[in-house]
Amino acid sequence: MWYFRKHTVYSVPGLFLVAMAIMYGIGFLAYIGVAVKRGRIVHHDDFTFMWINLIGFILTLQALFVISAYRATSRYLYWTVPWMVYGALMVVFSLCITGGYGSIGSAPGAAWAILWVFPSAAISVYSWKARRGYTVDRIMGIPEYRPRLAESRGMTLFYVALDNAFPWASWLVCLFFGLLLVIQALCLAADHSKYKMPGTLVPIQTNNGENWYDLHVWCQGYDGSDQSKPVFVMLTEFGMPSTAMEGLAQGVAANGYAACVIDRPGYGWSDPGYWNQNPLDVVKSINQALTKYPITNPVILVGWGEGGVWAQLYMQAADYTQVVGVVMLDTFPNHEILQTFALNKTTTLQNLRQFRSAQVSNSSSSSSDSTTSTTEVHFDKSLESAISRGYSNWRAVSPLALHRTRNGDWSGFKPADSLGMHVSLFRNNRYYQAKYFEYGGTGATLYQALLGYTTAGTDSILTYHHWPLRWPAFLQQSGDAFSSSSLRRRDDTTVTSTTQASANAEIPVVIIASGKQFNSDCSAQGITDSEDCTMWQAFAWFYYRQQVEYQQTLSQNAAFLMCTGTVDEDNQDCDTDFVWRRPSWLASALVSQFFDQNSQSNSTSTSAEPSSSSTSTDSAISSVSAAVSSTSSDASTTNSAPISSTGLDSSPADSAASTSPGSSGSGSSEPTPAPSA
Repeated sequence: MWYFRKHTVYSVPGLFLVAMAIMYGIGFLAYIGVAVKRGRIVHHDDFTFMWINLIGFILTLQALFVISAYRATSRYLYWTVPWMVYGALMVVFSLCITGGYGSIGSAPGAAWAILWVFPSAAISVYSWKARRGYTVDRIMGIPEYRPRLAESRGMTLFYVALDNAFPWASWLVCLFFGLLLVIQALCLAADHSKYKMPGTLVPIQTNNGENWYDLHVWCQGYDGSDQSKPVFVMLTEFGMPSTAMEGLAQGVAANGYAACVIDRPGYGWSDPGYWNQNPLDVVKSINQALTKYPITNPVILVGWGEGGVWAQLYMQAADYTQVVGVVMLDTFPNHEILQTFALNKTTTLQNLRQFRSAQVSNSSSSSSDSTTSTTEVHFDKSLESAISRGYSNWRAVSPLALHRTRNGDWSGFKPADSLGMHVSLFRNNRYYQAKYFEYGGTGATLYQALLGYTTAGTDSILTYHHWPLRWPAFLQQSGDAFSSSSLRRRDDTTVTSTTQASANAEIPVVIIASGKQFNSDCSAQGITDSEDCTMWQAFAWFYYRQQVEYQQTLSQNAAFLMCTGTVDEDNQDCDTDFVWRRPSWLASALVSQFFDQNSQSNSTSTSAEPSSSSTSTDSAISSVSAAVSSTSSDASTTNSAPISSTGLDSSPADSAASTSPGSSGSGSSEPTPAPSA
C-alpha cells in the first residue's frame, strides 16, 4: 500500500524531485500564459514546451510515488516490473526528444526534455530495488505484506485504490503523449536534415521598430543586374507556404523574368513575428523585405487567393509607386462574408431584386449622400469564431504530430521533386499557429484593414452595382515607374502621363480565375442533393460577379480572364489548384499578358477555339472582358460584354436562363453568370 513518508522528501533524490515538480508545474502554467498572451514578439514554440513540462510534472510525481512506497516500512510497491519498463521507456523518450529538438536548433525544447531522465531513471532504479527486496523476503520466508489499517478503513481503501489507479492512469497519459512528442521530434529532425532553407532570411523591424524578426524571401533568376526589368513578387494563398508558388516562380524565371516568393510571418521559414498581427504591419514588413533583400527593380505583384487581398493592401499602405502591375489569381475580399451573404440573401438570383430594394432603402435612410454611405453587411460571426477556434486548437496539439495526416492531398503538384519539402512545411509545429495569427484570432482582420482605404468613388460604384463587399481602387500614383518599364498598356498605346484625370490608376491589372468554380451545372460539380445544388449555384454566381466587380473598380487598365480546359501540363479541367498544378503554363500566360499582349485584348469579343489539349496560353485562358474605359461607365453595358473562351458559350445572355443559378429574366442590369464550362 502506498503511504506518503516524510523521509521520501528528506532524501536527496526526494529534494531534487520536489524541486523539479515545482519547476515543471510553474513552467507548464507559464507557457500556457505565454502562448495565449498578445502584444509580444513570438520566438519559440510555446505549446511544445507546455507539453514537455506537463509530462515532466507527471514524471516527478510518479518518481515520488515510487520512492515513497520503496521507503515505506513495508517496502511494498505494486506493479514493480511495469514500473521498471516504463521508467526505461521514458528515458528513451527523453533522449529522442532531446536529440530531435536539439538538431533543429530548439534549445529550450531539448533542455526541458533532457530533464526527464532523472525522474525516469529514479522510477526504474527504485522499482528495481523494491522488486529485489520482495525477492529476498520470499527467500527468507518473510510473509508477504498485507495492507495495514490506516486511520480508518475508508483511508485504507483509498490508498489501495490509489496504488492501482494512479500507476495505470499516469502511464497511459505519459506514454501516449510522450510517444506523440517523440514522433513529431524525430520527424522534424528528419525534415530539417533533408530539406534546407532555399531562400534568404531578411531581418524586419516591427511594432514601431521595437522588435525584430526574419522573413523568408525566395527568388528565382534574380541577380540585380538589370534594374529596368520588372520582378514578379508573389504572395501566397492563406495557409500556403512559399513552396506552393515555387513552380510558378520557376516558370516566370524560365520566361526571362525574375520572380520572388515571400513567406508571410509564421509560414515556411519565416518567424512568427509580432502577435497579434496587424495587417498593415505585415504589408510594411513585406515592403521592408523587398527593400533589404534588396529588390530595387519595378515590381509586378502576384497575389493568389488571399494573397491578392494582401497585394491590394500593399498597394494602399506600402511603396506602391514601385509596383508596375498586379495579378490576382482566384481572389475574393472575404470568403466567409461572401458565402454567408449568398446563403442568407439569395437562394436564386430572383432574390437580388429584394436585396437591391433593401439596399437602396438602407442607403437613403442612413445618409443623404449616397456616394459616401457604405451598406453594412450583417452575417453570422459564429462562422468566423468557429474557424478561429479550430486553428487555435490545432496549434495547441501540433507538437503531438496529430496534424501530420492533414493537408496531404497534393496529387499533380509541381515541381514534383519539391513535394516532400512542401508537405513538410504543413507538418511543423508552427503551421497552424501561423494560420491562427494571420486569421487574426477573431477573423476578417485583413478585410477590415482594407476597408479603411475605401474611397467614396469606389463605394458609390459598388453601391450602384448592388454589391455587398467593399475595397479601394488603386491610387493614381500606382505604377509611377510604369512609363519607364518594359510594360505596355493593354490596349497597346503609349502612356504620356502617369497621373490621369479619371479617378482610377492606369496600372495594368490581370485577374485570372478558374472557370470551374463559376460553373453552375451541379452534375459537373458532382453535386446530387438539390439543396446543396442551390447553395453551390448561389456561390458560383457570386464568385463570378466578384471578379467582374474587381475588374471594373481596381484600375482602368484591367482584364478579367478565366482559366478553362486542359493543357499538357495538367490533363484535367482548370480548377482552383491551377497555381500549383499548371505553373509553367500560368507563368507563360502572365508573361504573355504583360509583355506580349497584342491589341486584340481590347476587343470586347475575341475568341480562340483551339483544341482542348493545346498547350498555348490562349487555349486555356479566355478573355471575359477587356480593359474598362472608365469607372463612370454604365454597369449594365460593361457587364453584358460577351464572354469569349474555349469551352464556354460565346453568348452568356442567351444561355443564362438555362445554365445560370436562376436567371432573373429580362429587365435586370445584373451580369449573367458564367455558363457551364
